Amino acid sequence: MTNRDGGGPSADLLEADLIVIGAGMGGMTAAARCAAAGSKVVVIEKAPAIGGSAVLSGGGLWTAGDVETMRRINPMGDPGLGELVVSTWAEVADWIASTGVEIEEKRELDAGSAPGGFPAVIRKFDVIGYIGRCRTIVESAGGVVATGATVLRLSTRQGAVVGAVVRDRDGVAELRAPHTVLATGGFQGDRELRREFLGSFTADVLVRSNPYSTGDGLRLGRSVGAALTPNLDGWYGHTVPYPLAGGLEPKDYIRFAQFGLSPHSLLLNRAGQRFVDESAGYYRNAQAVCRQPDQRALLVFDETVRAADTNRRGAVEQVDRPREAELAGAHVVREATWREVEARVAAWGYRGVDAAVKQFNAAVIAGNDRLGPARAGNRRVLVRPPFYAMEVQPAITFTHGGLRVDRWARVLGTDGEPITGLLAAGVDAAGTYHVAYAGGLAMSGALGLAAAGSALADPTAAAAVALSHC
Repeated sequence: MTNRDGGGPSADLLEADLIVIGAGMGGMTAAARCAAAGSKVVVIEKAPAIGGSAVLSGGGLWTAGDVETMRRINPMGDPGLGELVVSTWAEVADWIASTGVEIEEKRELDAGSAPGGFPAVIRKFDVIGYIGRCRTIVESAGGVVATGATVLRLSTRQGAVVGAVVRDRDGVAELRAPHTVLATGGFQGDRELRREFLGSFTADVLVRSNPYSTGDGLRLGRSVGAALTPNLDGWYGHTVPYPLAGGLEPKDYIRFAQFGLSPHSLLLNRAGQRFVDESAGYYRNAQAVCRQPDQRALLVFDETVRAADTNRRGAVEQVDRPREAELAGAHVVREATWREVEARVAAWGYRGVDAAVKQFNAAVIAGNDRLGPARAGNRRVLVRPPFYAMEVQPAITFTHGGLRVDRWARVLGTDGEPITGLLAAGVDAAGTYHVAYAGGLAMSGALGLAAAGSALADPTAAAAVALSHC
């Protein structure tokens, strides 16, 4: 095991207080919190750099404004974990601030301006700086953050997890620690696991996350008897333009994502029919498009929607999304009338655009609910030219299902009892959300702190490690 500067083997670090597998938001939060309390921590990251998908995000620490809102929008999620995210949001923000990185003051968002379309709270922060600061805290306490390292297996003793066997550039080493945290970021990067748990129709969907989250935590947990969450087919993602000849690269994740665009637009299938309540959330729109026969749809909107999205208050970056999509070679049209839009998109295999928009506008003006599907929010006529159509496709950011944990981030066995010495954080600590979504960084931070709290408070795992030496 070497340090980040490529120094020689550190034999004394074969014994640690905590092993963290995965160096994203959840893992680095758990690692730094324990290191700040005096623990010697070893972080194992298989990617060449730390940060996971967190450093590809916009740095918004946001979630539902209160527990009741979380329960309302997230009925299929684990209620205890949902409450944990909301109730510890302020603690996570305070912890981030305590590391010395820049974080904005709290803002309360109404349903119209919040990312998920429901009342929320948010504090934006320098997520890249935060991950780096966590690393400094770990190393200053005598720990190591090892990149380019792979966990071969977990070590167990009498049913308890007592460490891990790791391969890095120096060879294979066995680490021993009272607690091990799985924080590898989900399984969205593995085509076969997507096929198995999310459905065969997701096998070839674009992945909008770091490429190293391929289910390592899921496999390691299952290898020692961990239970899985009951709803494994949930995922969070975005609609993005189609086609993308150059693929979907990290530099494109924000500028191609349609946070504020799709909930105010119409999504049409090839027959010109709506198939989802677009106002329910951009992530739900991605899930609905994924279930279309060819996993594509037509996003139509007017100039008012485009301008509002481009100038959206609190946006990570101001982006003219149809223009950016057009520059990338995606299918985008801009015309003076809806009839002209319809004529242009016929070449892509779509029809009925003019009639669909007229039907929607008439229902909004009449104030009736004769729309199918119903439109709960964002009921505003699309009448301001120019008018736009963009072909879109889904992209998966992370999975909702995986290892079952309790609110203390302890991984549960198939008997429902905690597996001694095994914790999970971030996306590996699954079940907070199912279809719904109320913030990834907030969820990962909350579970990272919960894992740290369990590691610092639990003496039974230390006893199991002591036995493993007998």
